[in-house]
Amino acid sequence: HTTPSRQSTAPMSLSANSSSTKKTCQACGKDASKKCSRCSTVWYCSPECQRQDWKSHKPVCNSEYQMQQYELHKKAFDAITEKYNLKTEEKSTEIAELLTSGTDNVTAKEFAERFGMDVQEAVVFLEWVKVGVKFKEQSIDAAKKAGFGAQQTSR
Repeated sequence: HTTPSRQSTAPMSLSANSSSTKKTCQACGKDASKKCSRCSTVWYCSPECQRQDWKSHKPVCNSEYQMQQYELHKKAFDAITEKYNLKTEEKSTEIAELLTSGTDNVTAKEFAERFGMDVQEAVVFLEWVKVGVKFKEQSIDAAKKAGFGAQQTSR
């Protein structure tokens, strides 16, 4: 598929409808046979209608696409974890120590060599770990702003 350009134009490729169920064009309401190739959530009768609807569809499309990417990465992470038996306490501890040992960046190559996987699998694994760390940091920040986890004063 073609991704949107910075000028906020719609993805130009549309996926054909393989189902016999009638779909309605998001922009004009006519019968539609093509869906957005990026998020696959809305239907259009033509590239023109898709371009016309892009400004309103873009936030939904980006959000849906992001969720699909997270789901794919999570599945890949789970498969790697299973394939290399990384759920054991021993492996979990080894990974945690490696990632928190004070070395700024563990490279995917180093990680791959250490755990016997290929570099691409190491990249996927480490990227998903970053997602988890970022989520945890954001959750802690939100909790602090809401007054949870504030340091208690001693009496």
